[in-house]
Amino acid sequence: MLLAILLFVLLLVPTGADGEPKSYTVVAGKSRVTFDATYPLGDFSGATEAVTGQLRLDPANIPLGVAGSVSADPSRLKTGNDGRDSDLRKTLETDRYGEIRFSADAVTSSFPSLAEHTDVILRISGVLRIRGVERRTTWTARARLEGKMIWVRGETDLKLTDFGITPPKRFFLAVGDGVRAGFDLRLAPAE
Repeated sequence: MLLAILLFVLLLVPTGADGEPKSYTVVAGKSRVTFDATYPLGDFSGATEAVTGQLRLDPANIPLGVAGSVSADPSRLKTGNDGRDSDLRKTLETDRYGEIRFSADAVTSSFPSLAEHTDVILRISGVLRIRGVERRTTWTARARLEGKMIWVRGETDLKLTDFGITPPKRFFLAVGDGVRAGFDLRLAPAE
C-alpha cells in the first residue's frame, strides 16, 4: 500500500524539462512601462519602451512560481511635454538612479497554466525599487501565450511619498501623490 501511495505522489510531481521554469527575456520595442498621474490643470500619462529584463517561469505550471526582474530607464519616460519630461527626470533623479526595477518573487494565478486566446489573471508580488527606495509591491495582471512568446500586462497603484519622492509642483499646484503604474510586456524564450 505504501508503495502504491509513493508511486501516485511521484506521478503528480512535475519532472523533466516540461516541469521546470524556463528563462524568458523582455522583447525590446514590443514592451513598455507606463504611468498615469493626476494634476489639477490636467491629468497626464508617461511611457517608455526602454525596458529590459529576464524572468524564469513555466507557462504550463504557473504555481511553480516566477523569479527574475524587469527594469525601465526612467530618463526615457516621455509624457508628450518636454518641460514636464525635464521635471520628471529631475524628480526621479535619473542622473543618479538610472533604473526603475521590479524583482518578482511570487505569483498566484486564476488557472494553473497559460493558453493562447485566453487570459489568465495573475497577482505578481516582489520588490519595486524607485530612486533607490525599495517597497514590496503586488501587481494585478493578465497573461496569455502568443505562439512561443508570453504576453503579460499589469498595473498597481503607488504613492510617490512611499518612495521618498515629494510630488512636484508647478504654478503652486502639486501632482497627486497617487500614481497608477503599469507594464505591457512581450516575453520571448531566452536562447
